[in-house]
Amino acid sequence: MKSLTFLFFFAVLLFSVSSGCINNDLREESPQPLISSVDVMTLSSDEDFELKVTVYVQNPQEADTGSLSLKVKTRNPETNLIGAENVAEIGYLKAGTHTYKSMTFTVPKGGKQMIEAELFENDILTDSYSTPVQLVAESKDEEPSIMLTDLVIETKQVTNYGKDIIVDVSPGILNQGEELSKLTLVITAVSDPYTRYTGSTVLSNVEADRRTRGSLRMTVPADDEYQFEIAVQSEGDVLTSARSSDFIKLHDMKTDTPVTYMLIEEGAPVEEPVDETAEEPAPGFTSVMLALAAILVVGVLRGKNEK
Repeated sequence: MKSLTFLFFFAVLLFSVSSGCINNDLREESPQPLISSVDVMTLSSDEDFELKVTVYVQNPQEADTGSLSLKVKTRNPETNLIGAENVAEIGYLKAGTHTYKSMTFTVPKGGKQMIEAELFENDILTDSYSTPVQLVAESKDEEPSIMLTDLVIETKQVTNYGKDIIVDVSPGILNQGEELSKLTLVITAVSDPYTRYTGSTVLSNVEADRRTRGSLRMTVPADDEYQFEIAVQSEGDVLTSARSSDFIKLHDMKTDTPVTYMLIEEGAPVEEPVDETAEEPAPGFTSVMLALAAILVVGVLRGKNEK
């Protein structure tokens, strides 16, 4: 009886082992290629988002992998619709090493998206990874916070035997935004389309919501007249620019006497001057002249007849 019982349990055990019921529970899960992390960079345009997705893949096995490939897609979590999908081949990965793969594709709609990455070995799914991203369009460039308000010109002295003149050029600056530093003030004195004299200076600090005045001393030929072009730059980019409303004859100005001039924002249309001398004749003026001429002719004819 004991032998029969032993044989029965031995048969059950042998069947369980051969069918894998016990073996699958007892053995440790063998390592396989996996996705360790996913990085997402976004760049928005007027309508679309460009995504650069970098997937990091690791092989923890003691043997080389088979042929690996990646599939990356974006999914709208609200509608469950796939917005974009991309596939890339990785190839074989040596034991105990890691690699990464970057893919770029376009998403036609912003908002919340799920980035889903799947790793395949010999076309068999081995691992998956998902991460949410919020796609927000970049705000449009705001109006420049720096403005040029006016221009003060002050001649200091005539030099080089009267050929040159030293002048201080001081544009008014209004900062309507945050505090700015290391701005460059560029001033150009233009006498004609081919003759320009340019100087620059650094504005070390322009406080927030304050008015200030930059200043640059220049030496230019005394007998010419100049239109002054002003530009405020930050790291080579022009924040604002303007020009004086008139050409200024520096030689006619009194020394050490500041004079304020208006500035015209660069790009503003130039109004054509109106010829005030070309006035239309007053109503009825032509008729009066014709009547006087007629009277004069009649008088001349009468004089001849009397003779």
